[in-house]
Amino acid sequence: MRNVPPAEWFLSQDIGKERAAAIMGDLEELATTRGRLWFWAEYIRTLMSLGWRTGGSAFILAMVCMRLFYRIVLPLLMNHRITHLRDDGLFSVLSTHARIILFNYLINAARLLIFALPFVVVRFGLRNRLTQLTCALLLIAVPVYTLRPWLMDLSGVLMVVAIVAALLFPLWRKPMVVLAGTCVTAIATVVACVSILVGVFRQNIITVSGSKSAISEAIGFAAAAIVCIRLHHWLMERRSSPGITPIAGDADA
Repeated sequence: MRNVPPAEWFLSQDIGKERAAAIMGDLEELATTRGRLWFWAEYIRTLMSLGWRTGGSAFILAMVCMRLFYRIVLPLLMNHRITHLRDDGLFSVLSTHARIILFNYLINAARLLIFALPFVVVRFGLRNRLTQLTCALLLIAVPVYTLRPWLMDLSGVLMVVAIVAALLFPLWRKPMVVLAGTCVTAIATVVACVSILVGVFRQNIITVSGSKSAISEAIGFAAAAIVCIRLHHWLMERRSSPGITPIAGDADA
């Protein structure tokens, strides 16, 4: 097996191994007469022109979109009388404790999906099944921000039904596993970072400053982005045999 140089490996993450090998071969051949400085300048230009869907650009856009959502969209959703979790919702049989658990679950799910949707749109395209599943779950989760008990109850039930359905149908099972692994990674990393900061600064976890919380969140989402890309590659892009092509929608759009 040919030893792949790091520069070629990095380029292949977005355009494929065969195309990356062909481009690197052309660059190496021309670099013998034009020099290494030209090679690296052309390599960077190639990355910028062909690799606009890199994980880094997708991550930056996702973080920007998440901040814009909380600054612009969220105030519009919450622009009404704040109701109480003890108010009757769609299902009066739900206890206050059950509604609080459901509320926290939906809030965290919505926050992760607000980051995940722009990330997967840029990285994998609109026609990708992971993108479509993320969009559907986000639309189900967003009503929790209205703080209306009946919408929160309905959103919680629909979220559970959607997740179970995705796991039951083979067409959506792998995208659901990728999304679940991404969300679990984000939560676990953020919790670990906050715990470390609390230990280092001897600070109560409830009073962790906004800057420290933002750093923990950025690290958590960065780890989640890496896991998302790798899981997508392993579960949705790899071919089971040389003669079989991926199912339409599983590969990059």
